[in-house]
Amino acid sequence: MRLLIAAAVLLAGCSLPVTPPPADTTHTLAVPASAPMPAALPAQATLQVALPTVAPGYAGAAIAYRTAPHELRYYARQRWVDRPARLLQQALLDGLAAGGAQVMAPGSGARPDYRLLSNLVQLEQDFTTQPSRVRMTLRVQLVDVNQRRLLGGHTLRLEQVAASDDPAGGVAAANVLLQQAVQEVAEFCRRTVGG
Repeated sequence: MRLLIAAAVLLAGCSLPVTPPPADTTHTLAVPASAPMPAALPAQATLQVALPTVAPGYAGAAIAYRTAPHELRYYARQRWVDRPARLLQQALLDGLAAGGAQVMAPGSGARPDYRLLSNLVQLEQDFTTQPSRVRMTLRVQLVDVNQRRLLGGHTLRLEQVAASDDPAGGVAAANVLLQQAVQEVAEFCRRTVGG
């Protein structure tokens, strides 16, 4: 009798609708091809864009957010398509090239005139204020490869109000900040080289 009841319960359970778990969502972080970019370097000068270093907490593809001043969290099912350092490097390569610079990634085999070093210090959605904001802090340095000397450095502290207090709003704000960061890096290079 118990066996019949167990079989009936199992069969009844099989007819219940099964809801699949929510899928992970991956997000891009890139500068639009149509974004206007200032010239970064004088004509014929070449620039190598090194892979950015990243502060602890921002090395993985998880999208970071904050609900308290000293607490960093990550969305469970929302991720960048790649690590932020690689996405930032590609955005710098694309954006600076769009402004007319001759850019290259490390390992291209050619010797550049200048090398751009960067450190991603912060990239997170901050819920400690309402509406939430995305904050990006990026340190950059420009090196003259031929003279083997540091020409200058600059720290960008950028923030953008999110259109909505959710991952989608944070991603959209991060993309706005990325475009602004690439434009400011191009201006920094132009000022530093004196072109």
